[in-house]
Amino acid sequence: MVKTASVICLLVVAAGTACHGQEATLPAAAEQPEVKNAPADSPVTEAAATRKKSFLKRMFSVEAVTATVPGAILQQFHDWPEEWGKRRDGFEKRAASLYGQFVIGVAIEDTVKAIHHEDTSYRRLGHGNFFRRTAHVITDTVTARKPDGSRTMAYSLPANAYGSWGLATLWSPREFRNAGSIFEWGSAGVGVTAGTNLAREFWPDIKKIFRKKK
Repeated sequence: MVKTASVICLLVVAAGTACHGQEATLPAAAEQPEVKNAPADSPVTEAAATRKKSFLKRMFSVEAVTATVPGAILQQFHDWPEEWGKRRDGFEKRAASLYGQFVIGVAIEDTVKAIHHEDTSYRRLGHGNFFRRTAHVITDTVTARKPDGSRTMAYSLPANAYGSWGLATLWSPREFRNAGSIFEWGSAGVGVTAGTNLAREFWPDIKKIFRKKK
């Protein structure tokens, strides 16, 4: 149990370096023409093309590397899962597994965003005390903006975190193919997003402190 908790913490720290890119907000459903009859240059077609381009770009981005390589190195160091061993083929399995989760997670996330019209890009508050800004981080993580300016639950976040790990259990050792494992590691994925947004909120202030000391 201690080893598992240690690996979770290390993976959260490593994966926390991956920052989601800003994404274009989709137009409201009422404003979209029928997809079936839409001309080639319609807003619907353009939005779909933009999503496809964004998806392909993320597959070969710095985000993809930071979501895969650090975690694979840490898993290799801790020999987790043990069934994959500590040889080169074990590292290859870990890296492929994490990249597979990343691809699946992005696909699920983008699909939910397109259906639910979510804008989950984090917007830094930048002022106020620690508690107010932390509350802003939590709110901006678990909720999303709609095209009309209102807020809604960010369903794409848990869909990505739990869905990607749930599918990853198909190629993971048998001991991880259960609801408890999906909840544990899916929750770690949600924590990664929250931790990344927390860093986005406070890191500029931390950099200023170091510059002043110099």
